[in-house]
Amino acid sequence: MSFSLKDKKTQNLIVGLFTLLVTLWLVMFAVPNIFVNLFDTLLGNMILIAFIVLASMHNIVMGVGLAIVFIILFRFSHMSYSLRL
Repeated sequence: MSFSLKDKKTQNLIVGLFTLLVTLWLVMFAVPNIFVNLFDTLLGNMILIAFIVLASMHNIVMGVGLAIVFIILFRFSHMSYSLRL
């Protein structure tokens, strides 16, 4: 299994990841309260957990990766909240 940028599957993956990154950035810039509500409310936390479970059912590595990213974002969210007080 080699990693080559000439491979069509790899190109699609890279384009998809960049598209996801830009989309998330635009949503966070336009409506930051969405992400605050995801990490500060019980319903938001349940949505994130359900998203991780569904991703893990498809691909366990992707589910673990999302869990790590969500934990880091959760910690940063609460750290920034404590700094505002």
